Amino acid sequence: MPLFPLFFMIVLVAIKESLWLVGLICLVLTIKSWSFTSTRLVLAVLLVVMFIVNGQDYVDTTPIQTIDILDAKQNGDRIRYLATANQQELIVSATLDERQDLDYERIGRRCQVELTEKMVLPRVNRGGFDEARWMRTERLAGKFEVKEWGSCTDTPGFDAQGRRIRQAWMDRIERLPAKQALYIEALVLGEDRLMDQLTLDRFKKFGLLHAIVISGSHIAFLIFTILWILKKCRLTRERRAEFVLVLLPLYGWLTEWSAPVTRAVCVAFILLLYQRLGRRTDPLLVVAYVAAAQLAYSYTSLYDIGFQLTVGLTIFLLLSRKIWQKIKRPWNWLLISVWAQILTSLVLQMAEQTEVSPWSPLLNLVIGAWIEWIILPLSFLVGLLLFFPVTDTFMTLHERAVGVLDLALAQAEQLPVPTVAVHLLSLPLFLFVIIVVLIGWYVAERKWWGHLLPVCALLLGSVSMDLRTEEQVTFLDVGQGDSTVIEKDGETFVIDTGGAFTLSQRPTLRPFDPGSQIVVPFLHTRAETVIDGLILTHADNDHIGGVIGLLKKIRVDTIYFGRYDNQDEKRHRLLEQIEATGTKVEFVKAGREIRPWLTVVAPDESEAEENDRSIVLLANVAEKRVLLTGDASIEQEEEWNLGPIDILKAGHHGSKTSTGLDLLHQTNPETVIISAGRNNRYGHPHKEVLERIGENRTIWRTDRDGMITCSSAGCEAMIK
Repeated sequence: MPLFPLFFMIVLVAIKESLWLVGLICLVLTIKSWSFTSTRLVLAVLLVVMFIVNGQDYVDTTPIQTIDILDAKQNGDRIRYLATANQQELIVSATLDERQDLDYERIGRRCQVELTEKMVLPRVNRGGFDEARWMRTERLAGKFEVKEWGSCTDTPGFDAQGRRIRQAWMDRIERLPAKQALYIEALVLGEDRLMDQLTLDRFKKFGLLHAIVISGSHIAFLIFTILWILKKCRLTRERRAEFVLVLLPLYGWLTEWSAPVTRAVCVAFILLLYQRLGRRTDPLLVVAYVAAAQLAYSYTSLYDIGFQLTVGLTIFLLLSRKIWQKIKRPWNWLLISVWAQILTSLVLQMAEQTEVSPWSPLLNLVIGAWIEWIILPLSFLVGLLLFFPVTDTFMTLHERAVGVLDLALAQAEQLPVPTVAVHLLSLPLFLFVIIVVLIGWYVAERKWWGHLLPVCALLLGSVSMDLRTEEQVTFLDVGQGDSTVIEKDGETFVIDTGGAFTLSQRPTLRPFDPGSQIVVPFLHTRAETVIDGLILTHADNDHIGGVIGLLKKIRVDTIYFGRYDNQDEKRHRLLEQIEATGTKVEFVKAGREIRPWLTVVAPDESEAEENDRSIVLLANVAEKRVLLTGDASIEQEEEWNLGPIDILKAGHHGSKTSTGLDLLHQTNPETVIISAGRNNRYGHPHKEVLERIGENRTIWRTDRDGMITCSSAGCEAMIK
């Protein structure tokens, strides 16, 4: 079986990483696919040697004084460099000064620096970004902040020269309108540094991200185009193949040999070389050996979603040719797209990303084809013709093609049910779905209904998880802000959406929005695209800053405001934006029962201080009484008459102006939750508050524990 080298390498990686279930499955497949030849034995030994040499995690604790800068991405006033120091790759961040004299200009240069090491965080919210895993997957030695820059000189070497050439090319590209430059850099050079948040969200929503990165299909298109042009120039078949064989490594060098480019270029190079030598080889075997070599060179690639998707889908398509050959075009293309969406959903489950679009298979055919056959060739032409004084014909065509693409993506968002959320599956259910998908694949070669099995398995798994969902209250880690999710009686309520504070003087391409980037992904893991209520305790940005981002992705039945909350322009502007979405708005005060299990405690009149106008809620969830106090002060707390409670969310993020002794004595909570940001500028939680709470109570803090989930069994932190 051609996949032996890939299974063999996965076994080695699984042993090193203690992935025993993966290792056992791949060991069985390795034994089954093994057939002895001297060539295969030699190649297997070479893979083992490469794995041993590159599998060592080199650590150098020598203080870093000089870095070689490989790449960079700017966002507002901040820039993040990929750099090397002491033979290790690392992330180096900096704040740009007002002069903007050096940003991308540092790429390909060696600079003297003074650095401060920063903390690398694991996943702090379900459905959120796992920085620690990403750092390990990319084999990055650490994350640092620049305290001071020294002098910079050109880094010696062929690779550094390539980076400077690439940067000079991108400087020319970025003189074009932003949207055109974005697609040219993404499709020609594999660089996404101009990708804005709106465009990124649209491509992610419809499963189209693969269409704007360099992939095997893009490399294949490039090769076919060059061969066609050379044929028109009357070059012989041999000379055409030789020309492309020289061009492919050069292209890989200019694109920095990123992982997907390396896979695509190596596979294409080997297949073309065999063709030039007049020999045949199995494409599946070539893909397997290239993927195995990539694992041997960097074993952490096994954790990379891009590696899993590109290798997995390529192998699936090559192995399932019998299925597609029986079906007429274009229906076989649509069926392939459906299967690709199902397999992609399974891979994304492992990364806790559960949002999918039922329109994705169709949009991949229509929009994907537009990118592949129209925008991609025009991007190459425009990118190359920037160096020559030619007419603007291709530039105009490219601009119009990009305009059509943006319009198509905007229209796709207006389709009925643009996305759905599949519940994050438990491990047993996840394995069950995978088994059913494999059975469906086997049956589909013989019976048409085999194609329905994977869809049914995913739906069944998601519904099963939804039915098993227990009552719980979740305190999300939104940094210096608040956001709480309550699930009870089949309903979901969100209290506050967090907010972000920025001092950036430059517009940010990808602004941080806790509503769309923290709250929404968590709700998606719960299979929620519609929630019953959103309660905004008061109009401070750290409580309402993520509202609009949330409403763009989640439909809300009713939004609740405090009747006595501030009436300034900030609130009126927010209300106008909410009403524009068609969401119902209600105003509540003390005594209102939003649900039989959710009561408004305060305020019952207008207060001079804005924080004292916060909605205070008492919830009965998972056999526990939970008090959510917003930012109300000690003076307000003294007016409440609540009796004992089980869980108290400390007021005002642990500020000394809230969570007074009177409230603590009156309610006597077993557990106190503090929602605060790491290293926040206010010093929350204050020492006085921690002392008031005392040692006899359990304290959970989002700045240390990440997301905190409380159910009838107790509370559990995301960071163990």
